[in-house]
Amino acid sequence: MSAQVPYPPASPPTSHGGNLDPNEVRLRQRQASAAFPAYSSDGSSHGGNTDPNAVRLRLAQMQQTSGSSAPVAQVTEPDTVWMWQQAYVRQVQMQPGPYKAGPSSNMVASSPLPGPQTAQTAQSGQYVPAQYRQQYPNPGHAQTPIQGNTSYFPTNSQPQPSPGASYAPSPYQPSQTSPYQGRPEQGYKNIFHQRSKWRIKWPNYFQIAGISRLTSDTNEKHHRDMMQRAKDFPAEEYYLSPFDGHLAKLFVQSTQEIYDADPNSTWRRTFIRDQSPLILQIANWALESLPTNGREATGEETAIVAAKWIPSCVAILFLMIFPVSVAGEVRNNGLYDALPYRFWGYPYHARNPQEDKRGVQIQSPGLSHPSATPSVQHSRSTKSALNPISERPMEPKYLCFLKGTEGVEILEVSKWRRDHDIAATYVLVSYTSEQFRTEEDQLFLHDVGEHIARRAGVQAYWVGCSCLGNTTEEQQDNVWRISDVVRGARSMAIAVADVSGQEQPNVNTAALRQWGTRVWTLPEVLLTPSNSEIEVYNRRTGLDAPMLVYKRNFATLWGDASISRELIDHYEGNLSLSSLELVTIALKCLHSRQKGFYLQGDMAYALMGLLRRRPSVVKSDSAFQAFARLSLANDNDLLLERLICTLPKSLSQPWYDMDDQWDVSLWDILPSTQVCGIADNDTVIIDGCYAAAIRWKAFAAVANLTRDSWGRFFFRYFFRSTSYLFIVGISLVAAGGAAGGGRISLTAVGAIFLTISLLVILGSPYIIRKLYTGKLWGTQAWFFGFEGYMDISTIEQHIFGADMGHLKWSTNGSPLSVHTANEYGECIGRDPTSKTETADKVKRAINAKRGEPRIFTLVDTYTLTVTVFEAARPPIAVVMCGAEGGMQRALLCSYEWSSQTLYRESVLRMETVVLDQMARVGRLRLGLRREDL
Repeated sequence: MSAQVPYPPASPPTSHGGNLDPNEVRLRQRQASAAFPAYSSDGSSHGGNTDPNAVRLRLAQMQQTSGSSAPVAQVTEPDTVWMWQQAYVRQVQMQPGPYKAGPSSNMVASSPLPGPQTAQTAQSGQYVPAQYRQQYPNPGHAQTPIQGNTSYFPTNSQPQPSPGASYAPSPYQPSQTSPYQGRPEQGYKNIFHQRSKWRIKWPNYFQIAGISRLTSDTNEKHHRDMMQRAKDFPAEEYYLSPFDGHLAKLFVQSTQEIYDADPNSTWRRTFIRDQSPLILQIANWALESLPTNGREATGEETAIVAAKWIPSCVAILFLMIFPVSVAGEVRNNGLYDALPYRFWGYPYHARNPQEDKRGVQIQSPGLSHPSATPSVQHSRSTKSALNPISERPMEPKYLCFLKGTEGVEILEVSKWRRDHDIAATYVLVSYTSEQFRTEEDQLFLHDVGEHIARRAGVQAYWVGCSCLGNTTEEQQDNVWRISDVVRGARSMAIAVADVSGQEQPNVNTAALRQWGTRVWTLPEVLLTPSNSEIEVYNRRTGLDAPMLVYKRNFATLWGDASISRELIDHYEGNLSLSSLELVTIALKCLHSRQKGFYLQGDMAYALMGLLRRRPSVVKSDSAFQAFARLSLANDNDLLLERLICTLPKSLSQPWYDMDDQWDVSLWDILPSTQVCGIADNDTVIIDGCYAAAIRWKAFAAVANLTRDSWGRFFFRYFFRSTSYLFIVGISLVAAGGAAGGGRISLTAVGAIFLTISLLVILGSPYIIRKLYTGKLWGTQAWFFGFEGYMDISTIEQHIFGADMGHLKWSTNGSPLSVHTANEYGECIGRDPTSKTETADKVKRAINAKRGEPRIFTLVDTYTLTVTVFEAARPPIAVVMCGAEGGMQRALLCSYEWSSQTLYRESVLRMETVVLDQMARVGRLRLGLRREDL
């Protein structure tokens, strides 16, 4: 090798190369004059064709002309933009410094920083790149000083709950009564509310939406329902009516405190009405003052009941004259209301070529059946035409081949193999462009490559700055084949440069940690030969004293050691992961490496290097679409189907963060539906699921089945006849009095009838409560929803007329659910607001802003359970997509009608028996996260 040339220190980032020719760079060095500035690439592309020989030549000539052998002056002030990107994206332990968290949760400098600054940074002292402000709009550590040994997580990290916040098993025991006391419901008194509006159609009284949808397009949008009624609608919140399937305006019944608060929703609100049978309402009105906990009534309570008793008896008498049904309507043969949905669009990527938008069928003249267009005929003849699987390259496209005793030559591998009739062996040099950005910087990479190649006795080496190709298109294609290049390499070495601000003796460790933040470094380490030692060459110390790191120990140098170690053990053969475990863990590791991306889908393309089947790269794909196509190509484990069943831990959690709020792994979920296509805007098309509609505008009387004894059967009809006995008794007494003494027997019979009827009428409130408070053996299936929280006694009064103990709190249906064991060891659901944390959430939700979590309550009349949950907007449908832990995963979905998309708002766990009362729905378009509209 030639004499080593001093390497200038790292300079601000431009590109990592990809076609650098070392000979050309060395030639330019020899021809350059002393006044010629150091050359660096313009950053217009990531490169890949750097010539190390030309760089060395030009650098040597510069030193000879200047008459000095001193290295090029060091750049002491790092680029401000790059530094802020690094500080904002990397999840590392921050050192003590003059930084603090600003009011917008961005990094703020307490003193001006050296280097270029924009007008924004000059005024406020802060700078965060626009792409990161969009990706991380609300960092988790807002208004928290960043001090020494404090991890700064800029993404969707949420504060972990305190030990008392998670219920079981924990020492926390919820109180017997709810600490949250809302305002009493005013019912129809709200018709006089200052913001109440009136309309002819029911519900007649409502409040208009307080905030408008975030859309710049005020034009009406097109919608086609399942009955093929197509119409344009103005921008407003709608739902699909189960009555006839039309698109109807969404009215959400809200608790009194929300109805009275400032309007803060995009949907219309109405007040909560008591929808129980009128006769039960009257009986309950007379008896509601009596205690229900077994204690004796006070004198004041008894007096209130006595004052109400006679009026209620009179009202019940008149109601009994006109027979009314106490039971509600039996609908849908007892099933839940079906979801009247049908998707009319095309998929972005179809699973079957027949469904591709490019292959629309046409009717050919003279034929009685439709024929496919030529594009469809061609796609049918090609396996996986709509999601083509790319072939694995057997060798790299380019390599740096050694020349004699020194020097290299960049050649196409296929040409070299034809000339020598053997396969080329090579080693690989890994690096990060943050540490090697200019051509002079990259000369060290070629020195490392030539050094280890000659020592290993191979013909060539591969380095990204020179072996990716000559054109941008070729370079990008070869980037996505790096995993195969690593697989074919004899060994791998890593080149690093000192990280600014780090002191001895941890310079190599700090440099390796920075190197490990690049997304492609993960597969590079994983796919190196097993049980190998990886040499790490530092640019400052040169080639003489490389640091040796065993592959199995690399996880200790990364911030995600606990999970990346599992991947390393898997590829070392010490641990066997299933394909589902491999994808899930690898995606978590890639998620923590947020550098080195060229396209939105690079995270999925880096992941596919670890898998057997790899879809071809589609540069227009978003990150989710690329991952979805990868999942469909490797679909033995139903990865996408499991992913849609998870409940994110926060509303801002990205899709690739697969942490489930239930703390369940993907492999614990058993999907019951199939993803049959990928749609636009990061949505999927699923088929085969059960679904039901949620009723938001009001409760309804619930039909139910009770077991009758002979006595109850007889007494019910006798009670119904009381009004007629009363009328007959009065008539007979009157007739006997008019006839004189000869009609005494008629008067006596009338008096008996009248006495019996009066006794029954005087006891009618109590009798009605007894007649209709039996145990329910069956109920009409409904999903009732309302915004806010009410105690379970009030909910039951509004549905069944009285608190008869029919409803119970869900034990584990929602993350807000609470349960305890009674004295017999039985699992009993408790009021969610018995936890102070949940009560605080209920209070905050009253004045929630756009996009913030709100509190909703779902009442299931089939299982007679009440569940409180959080969501950003009211879901209009329950979609069953999988099972886990003996419970069904129920997706609560809102409806974005202009695109016919159901968006996941929350995920509940429901009993499996609810599937018996649901109907299947056809294909539906599902999104995991809905942007504010």
